[in-house]
Amino acid sequence: MHKKTIFVVLLLIASLSPRLAWAQRPTAPKLFSQKTLVYARVDDTRELKAKLAQTSGGKLPEDPQLKPIIGSFYSTFATLVQGMQDALGVNLDELLSIPNGELAIGLIPTKSQPVFCALLEAGEELPAVELMIGRLESQISKSGGVKSTKEIGKITVTQIRNGTREDRQLGFFVNSGVLVVCSNAEYAETLAQIWQGSGIDHKSLADNRDFTTIMSRCVGTAGERPQASFYVNPVALYREFSKQNASSLIVLATLKTLGIDGIKGVGGSAIFAPNDFDSIIHAHLLLDTNRRGALRAVRPKSGSTEPELWVNDKVASYATMNWDFAKTIKAIAEIVDSFGGENTFENNVITRGSSQIGIDLRKDFLDILDDRLSFAQLILPTRRINSQSNLVGIHIKDTQRLKTDVLPQLFSKSKAKDERWTSKMIGDSTVYYLDLKNDNPNIRVQQPCFGIVGDDLLASDSIESIEQAIKTLSSGDDLLNEAIEYKLIRDRIKAQLKDKETSIMAYQRPEESLRLFYDLANDSENINRLESISANNPFFTALVTALRSKSLPPFEVISKYLAPAGAFVVEEEDGLHYTTFSMRRE
Repeated sequence: MHKKTIFVVLLLIASLSPRLAWAQRPTAPKLFSQKTLVYARVDDTRELKAKLAQTSGGKLPEDPQLKPIIGSFYSTFATLVQGMQDALGVNLDELLSIPNGELAIGLIPTKSQPVFCALLEAGEELPAVELMIGRLESQISKSGGVKSTKEIGKITVTQIRNGTREDRQLGFFVNSGVLVVCSNAEYAETLAQIWQGSGIDHKSLADNRDFTTIMSRCVGTAGERPQASFYVNPVALYREFSKQNASSLIVLATLKTLGIDGIKGVGGSAIFAPNDFDSIIHAHLLLDTNRRGALRAVRPKSGSTEPELWVNDKVASYATMNWDFAKTIKAIAEIVDSFGGENTFENNVITRGSSQIGIDLRKDFLDILDDRLSFAQLILPTRRINSQSNLVGIHIKDTQRLKTDVLPQLFSKSKAKDERWTSKMIGDSTVYYLDLKNDNPNIRVQQPCFGIVGDDLLASDSIESIEQAIKTLSSGDDLLNEAIEYKLIRDRIKAQLKDKETSIMAYQRPEESLRLFYDLANDSENINRLESISANNPFFTALVTALRSKSLPPFEVISKYLAPAGAFVVEEEDGLHYTTFSMRRE
């Protein structure tokens, strides 16, 4: 081919390439504005459904012993919400079957006010969408609404306005099996132009560097593509909704002083049924690399995450964090002093706090913190609605001083204010607690208590939890750090971290939490209480009906689908990254 001919062909291809790119419809990140405040998206609802069906939660409803009760619940619920067919033109099954591809929502700023936008790919279910649109237009017409249409290129944009309320309007169009709708009639025209690539000056969310940075950190470790994702710009969101309020200028100035404007965005993703896992969820907090003000108080540090010897393997969940408390307290003091003047923190927080609680808050507590904090949740033997008990452990540098001097002073001051404070010896530990009477046998009374156990200061809402911790430490039996399931989660976290270090780690046993609800669901008295509050609530009404009509199978039928889960946090130069995952029960 002649060189001139080749040149002309290449020039023609180059001139047509933008049009060829727009031959395929834009996805939500390309349609929504670069300044989008809030965004959530399911890449393909068909893929999501298929992936969810492979998870434990998707397999559980198909179990032969569980299917009857779940079917009873769904059929009852569908009957109770049958009225939606009169309003929408479709029943519950038809409504759930409509999404057939991409599904996304976004909150987009405009010159006037933020606009809510949604994209729904219906594909072959488009007739159901058109039926719903027709029913909506009919209702709008009866209520005095005004409908108009406008041709934007090859797309017909429908605009609906309330005759008396200018702020109540809607704009939408349907193209290529996709419904695009927004809460501003005129902005629907802009979306139609962007949709067709009609030359409008448009920078999309996909061009937002903060958005793409976050999303790039939220893919699977083995390159798995997320089925769902989200993004929020919290500072810009506040600015947008407060710009009409004069007092917000003060708040914005305060946020800048506090360094909160260094939060550039937060986003995440969900990946279902990847290799060896039931699910993996990522979340990334994007921060300015030059952290100022309050962001300087964010001080995670590397350290041991092995469970303490007072944590047994029966806990429903456990989490531990290593944190530089001294630097956090210093940063907080600097912030307080910047607003109130020199020594404001020391005088108003430390000195006053010390006077109120009866100990030197700095010398007797803050200065002896040992940079590690742990949380455990236990399910108490007596099955009640709130049988979950929380246990907090703070590592202390000088437990002997705290045990013999500080805590007795704190207890004495507390007892002077409330005589219900008392104490008792459990093993070698003195436990201080508020002796509260329980007048309702169906609800556990929360009982604040604290004491030294090993090298930690433990605090809980149940003396039974601290008693269990003391027993575990004393016997050395059934330790969490020796449990097979815990070791599995720990090793998975190490494998995902590779050469990185973590400051925060969590472990969860969903089986233990679900057992509580299973026991409550098998309790006839609890079902009666649930029925008494289910009036006018289709969900609870359907649940009560299912529980009364069908018997729950043995708990082992349900528990075989549940596997342990873990989570960890990594500090990075541009922020904090959180990963949580659940294992797949084979």
